[in-house]
Amino acid sequence: MVLFLGSILAFGSLFLPLKLAASELPDLGDSSASVLSAEDDYRLGQAFMHNLRQNIDIVEDPELNSYINSIGYRLLSAANTPLPFNFFIVNEPSINAFAGPGGYIGIHSGLILAAKSEGELAAVLAHEISHVSQRHLARAFQKASSAQIQTFAAILAAVLLGSPELGTAMIATATAGSIQQQLNFTRDHEREADRVGIDILANSGFNPNHMPGFFYRLQEAYRYMESNLPELLRTHPVTPNRIADSQNRARQYPQIEEQTSARFSFVQAKLRSYDKTNLTRHIKRLEAKQANAQTLSTAEQYEYALLLLTTGKFEAADKMTLKLLGEANESAIFIALKAQIEIATQHPDAAVSRLRQALLLFPNHPQLSTLYAQALIDSGRPKMAADQIRTLIQQQQKFILPSYYQLLAKAESAAKRDGNAQIAIADYYYMIGQTHAAIEQLEAALKQPGNTSFQTERIQAQLDKLKRELLETEHKPGAAKQLSIDQKQQ
Repeated sequence: MVLFLGSILAFGSLFLPLKLAASELPDLGDSSASVLSAEDDYRLGQAFMHNLRQNIDIVEDPELNSYINSIGYRLLSAANTPLPFNFFIVNEPSINAFAGPGGYIGIHSGLILAAKSEGELAAVLAHEISHVSQRHLARAFQKASSAQIQTFAAILAAVLLGSPELGTAMIATATAGSIQQQLNFTRDHEREADRVGIDILANSGFNPNHMPGFFYRLQEAYRYMESNLPELLRTHPVTPNRIADSQNRARQYPQIEEQTSARFSFVQAKLRSYDKTNLTRHIKRLEAKQANAQTLSTAEQYEYALLLLTTGKFEAADKMTLKLLGEANESAIFIALKAQIEIATQHPDAAVSRLRQALLLFPNHPQLSTLYAQALIDSGRPKMAADQIRTLIQQQQKFILPSYYQLLAKAESAAKRDGNAQIAIADYYYMIGQTHAAIEQLEAALKQPGNTSFQTERIQAQLDKLKRELLETEHKPGAAKQLSIDQKQQ
């Protein structure tokens, strides 16, 4: 299997202390704020994320999104940074992770599946958090500060993801080449990220020895890929010296009695169900284990049921799911799995009843809530579904997925509330970076008969905001100012 180390190397080879050796940190200063302000960083992050959503397969699963953010925010509790962060999973088998502007940190599914434990996954996240908290990206932009924000976003996505399809043409240009040079962090940046990251890991209750362990695995991958690595990755090799350094730093921490989540093995199981090209192989692996009289673990049974559901073997999936529920009938992931089968087999009323009870135990649970909304739509109660998904959106705030707005639009459309549906789909388009399409939807919503004055004002305000953002990102001189004049004349 081809392994892309991506910006685990490009953003820094990995892993880190702060309390341990704060006096040893190099004094890098922070003139980067004059080049990339907090507001610029946020806008660049938005553009970066919009670019990614249009070019790569970001996992929209509410349960997986909740999990990766729970690990990320556990680490952030020890990071002592006020910066905003958002963690997401890319459905890509390569071993890769990256930190973009605005605190957006992506983890490839291949990396999660390659990790031997939740602690190893946390080690990668801690390193990427450190690059953001130490403003390494802002410092790398200092020599290229005049470039346009959208150009930054597109090229940054190409460089970090190591994707030939996404970035070959752009990186071939002189401008892209200049920015690529700025992304090659200095050794001081890497040492700083190593130290800060190990401190974050240890202070979050994870064993810091996970870092050298995962480091070693990266070195092994690098050893067999050396002739194929792009130049960007060659500038950040995982060397025996770095492994030894991380081992020495980890040893200086006291022994930690690590507390990890039991969810990790189930997350890995679910990610394998997203591997569409290998579903049959995964099923055969589990069936072979059973044929050899080997007992499947609970996580493997869950994976087997998911794979059967994904491949349309509903009866077999249901049989396995009932077995799991018999052993743990108050497990949110097993309840969700049973509800998915009920929805897929056109029994939405049963799913509604099951999920309504489950949400009493797990209020605002992202996956249960979205399944409940879908079941309500299928059972002919779209207005209730719209209320459910709106409540979830309000509750989630920082962790809203574009798919939430798709589901809301579906509910509103089924309820014959076309204006509301258009507003919801506009929100969806905006989240995935298709601002022109979002504007078209809002303009259509504005023309809907029966809008109240409040609804009209709300739609117009959102429409003006998106038009202004679009003009600013396209860098049309005076356009934003002219828009302001036009609005005053309306």
